[in-house]
Amino acid sequence: MTRLAWQRGGAFGGVPVVLVHSWGRDGPGDWEVTGWAVALRRPGFAAYVPDLPGHGESADQPIPAGAEPAGWTAATILGDLDELQVDAFHAVGYGEGCVTAAHLAVRDPDRVHRLVLIGCDDHARMPFADEVGAALRDRAARVWHTETADAVALVRGDRRHDRRALADWAERAAWPAATRLGALRTPVLLAVGADDDRRDGAPRLAQLFHDGRLVTVPGGHRGMLAARELCDAVVSFLREPSGD
Repeated sequence: MTRLAWQRGGAFGGVPVVLVHSWGRDGPGDWEVTGWAVALRRPGFAAYVPDLPGHGESADQPIPAGAEPAGWTAATILGDLDELQVDAFHAVGYGEGCVTAAHLAVRDPDRVHRLVLIGCDDHARMPFADEVGAALRDRAARVWHTETADAVALVRGDRRHDRRALADWAERAAWPAATRLGALRTPVLLAVGADDDRRDGAPRLAQLFHDGRLVTVPGGHRGMLAARELCDAVVSFLREPSGD
């Protein structure tokens, strides 16, 4: 039995692709409604989509006190994939989900054959993380920034979410150490939207990887996820023969 809630789609028996959603959303909201299940089925990939702890259908899965959320969740995903009898796979992250996807590759580089990071940059945390965390724990907390108000409204818009857990995610989720990212020999594709404010920091993140490639696709941070150009670039990358 898995610890997280999972959705599966794509091609039956195809090469597995684990799709990691962004903070404050859930797996189907990021990946199904934007057409990714269909886009992966056509070239023969099988999609595995978890809800992260505290989010959606996995809201009741606690993260142990003191644990860094993204790294702990990556270990949990790997354990769940054992239960699902998935061995080697590709990992795709979106937004803050990129941090968890990177932890998957660092924790088990032999198992993660290719890594895709969509809509992220080299910033250590999400904007105004402490303010977001305080507002999610206490409705009376002051909200000073528009970005904070938008993030809090996003979480409150889905009553399934565990707000305290998402506060922990905002405040404490962290990338693997730069040296561990640089030691990866896993091919990495980074994708950023032409109108995404993360586009300035994405090249710095790409430079951390031994084999990091960067593509720019149409759209802003949210709109880019449904861009045909993004799906085509990711599918092409995942279909490259090993060793190229």
